[in-house]
Amino acid sequence: MNHLKYSFGMGIVLVLLISSCQKKIVVTPVDEDFETFYDRFHEEMDFQLDRVAFPLEGQLTDDQGTSSWTREGWEMHRGKVTEITASNYDTEIIRKDGEVVDKVKLRDSGFYIERRFERIKGRWYLVYYEKVDL
Repeated sequence: MNHLKYSFGMGIVLVLLISSCQKKIVVTPVDEDFETFYDRFHEEMDFQLDRVAFPLEGQLTDDQGTSSWTREGWEMHRGKVTEITASNYDTEIIRKDGEVVDKVKLRDSGFYIERRFERIKGRWYLVYYEKVDL
């Protein structure tokens, strides 16, 4: 009888040990604010690279031709469309649910930029970048 009690007690201890050792993963939904993301995106290179969805849609068109964007050749975006105040630039920001598009055009020139940001699983990413500089 003592042997049975001992085996039963050890079984309970073993079950408790196994159940307490299991990892419990809690997934918290992320709902990142666009303005906070946008500020950080233009301030931190590592953060920016992490938030560009490579391979990135869109391309660069200039006097050298047309090329695609690569992580290796990426140049930091520092200028925010929201801070352009020069009167010879036209800017536009279009906000939709889960998407923000910003556009910049230098009047009477061949310069134009369009970027599209999308919220993916609660976090914002640059998913499209078109730059024309002719």
